[in-house]
Amino acid sequence: MALHRMEPLEIASGWLADSPCPPLPAPPGPAPRRLLDALLVPLLARPPCLVAFSGGRDSSALLAAAVAAAHREGLPPPVAITLTYPDAPGAQESDWQRRVLDHLGVTERVVLVVHDEHDAVGPVAAPLLRRHGVIWPPNVAPTWRMMDRARGGSLLTGEGGDEVFGVKRITALTKLLHTRTRADRRLVPLAAQALAPAAFRRRTARRESYRPPWLRADAWREVLRRHLDDVAAEELHAGRQTWQLASHRGSRIGYATLRALGEEIGVRYVQPFVDPGFVAATAAEAGFWGWTGRTTAMRHLFDDLLPRAVLERATKATFNGAVFAAHTRDFARGWTGDGVDHDLVDAAVLREHWLSPLPHAPSMALLHQAWLAEGGTTGQTISNRGIGNTSLPPHSRT
Repeated sequence: MALHRMEPLEIASGWLADSPCPPLPAPPGPAPRRLLDALLVPLLARPPCLVAFSGGRDSSALLAAAVAAAHREGLPPPVAITLTYPDAPGAQESDWQRRVLDHLGVTERVVLVVHDEHDAVGPVAAPLLRRHGVIWPPNVAPTWRMMDRARGGSLLTGEGGDEVFGVKRITALTKLLHTRTRADRRLVPLAAQALAPAAFRRRTARRESYRPPWLRADAWREVLRRHLDDVAAEELHAGRQTWQLASHRGSRIGYATLRALGEEIGVRYVQPFVDPGFVAATAAEAGFWGWTGRTTAMRHLFDDLLPRAVLERATKATFNGAVFAAHTRDFARGWTGDGVDHDLVDAAVLREHWLSPLPHAPSMALLHQAWLAEGGTTGQTISNRGIGNTSLPPHSRT
C-alpha cells in the first residue's frame, strides 16, 4: 500500500505546507445536519459503528448525532470508544464524558486504558513504522488501536472540528459588529488585522510563528516562507476559509493515510466533519461573516443534541505526556544522532528536546526517522499483522 512519503523538510519541521485546495463545491442544498445524518445512517446500518469519544465538544457532537440518527432510523446504536490516560493528568475528561453519556442515555462504551502503549515508538506504533516507514500523520497509534476494535465495521472521529467550527480570520470583526453592549477593546486590533493586506498579516505571523528549536537557520527560513504563504492565502470570507482549512493538504493526506490503514484490517475510517458535502453546507450557512466564535457555531448546529454547558466549554485535554513516554526517552538516551538530515536538523538539540519534560509534537516524524535508521528495536515488539493478538491492556465496558 502506497502512503504519502514526507519530504526531508516536512519530516524535519513536522509540518506539511498547503497546496492549492480543491475548488469549493456548490452548496449541496440540504442543511449540514441533514447531510451529517445521511453520512451516519449507512455506517450505523453496518455494525459495529464505533465513535471515538473523549468528552470534548467535537466527539460529543458526533456521538450525539449518531445516537439520534440510530434512534430515529431504528438502527443499532453506535458504540462510544474512549481512551483513558491515568498517567497523564492533562488528558482527564471523565466528568465531561459522564455528563454527555448520561444526557444521551448511553450505558455501554469501550474504554481502553493507556499507559505508555501509545508512545511514538511504543508497541502500537512500532509495527506500523516498520511496515510503512515515516508517514503523515505521525501520531496514528491511538487511532490504530481504536480501529482494532472496529474490525468489520467503522470508526468515526471528530477530526476536523477545529477547522470547520473554529475561529476564522474574520471572527473578531464579526464578533465586534455583533456586540450589543460595550465592545471588548481587545477585539479592535484583531479585527483590524483581519482586514489588513497580506503583507501586514505576513509580518504579524512572522513575529508569532513557533520555531522548532532543532531546525537549522536555513531550514527554518524555508519553513517560515511556506507558512507565511499559507497565511497570506487565507480567505476573509468565513465560508471559503472553512473550506480552505478543512481541505488543507496536511489534513487531506492525513485522512487518506488513516483510511488506508483502516482498510488493512477491514475497518472503514470516517471523519464526517470534513466530508466535502458537510463542509460545503456548513460553509454556505457561515456565509461571509461566519459565527462569532466556536461556541456560537456549535450551538447553531448542535443545540438540540447536547447541553449548553458542553457546547460552551472552553477547556481541552492535552496528550503530549502520553505520546512521548518511556520508549521515547529510552531511545533518545542511547541515540547516536544518526538517521536525520544534519543539514536541516541539529541532532544534539533534538536529542535534548526528546529528553525534556514535554517534547513538542512536531518532533515526532524525526523521532520515527531516527528510530527506523537505528534498527527500530526500542519498545515492545508486537504482531506485524495488527494488534488483535497482543498483550495490550484489555478494554473494559462501562
